[in-house]
Amino acid sequence: MYLRTTKRKNKDGSVVTYYQLAQNVRHPQTNQPTARVIHNFGRADQLDRQQLVRLCQSIARVCELKVTDPLLLLEPALDTPLVDLPESLRLVRSLEFFPMLVIEALWERLGMGKALREVAAQSGSGACSLRARVAGNDS
Repeated sequence: MYLRTTKRKNKDGSVVTYYQLAQNVRHPQTNQPTARVIHNFGRADQLDRQQLVRLCQSIARVCELKVTDPLLLLEPALDTPLVDLPESLRLVRSLEFFPMLVIEALWERLGMGKALREVAAQSGSGACSLRARVAGNDS
């Protein structure tokens, strides 16, 4: 069994997605695999997401697995700051530096760090500019 999505194009050109619980079975005459719909969950844009999460958790419980909803993990972080900031200071966004540190460690391990620093020095930009470019900023 699997959760499948089907799409339908409306007359106005918009596309609607539907979720279905399906199972592959062999057709009795052609012996070709066909999808048999076990349950229609309905339109994706009208779906009760929590209903699907509860179903996943129920299946996980039977299989002795743990399922965590990543959206629930984010909600407390949005409501509760990790640090106490003065009221006049507001955190607008945070950046994740770990991927950049991994990339930098890899280029050093591969021996590319020296060559990249030389290129950055020749172009008149420093290591910070090099890091910004690798991180996706063109500054």
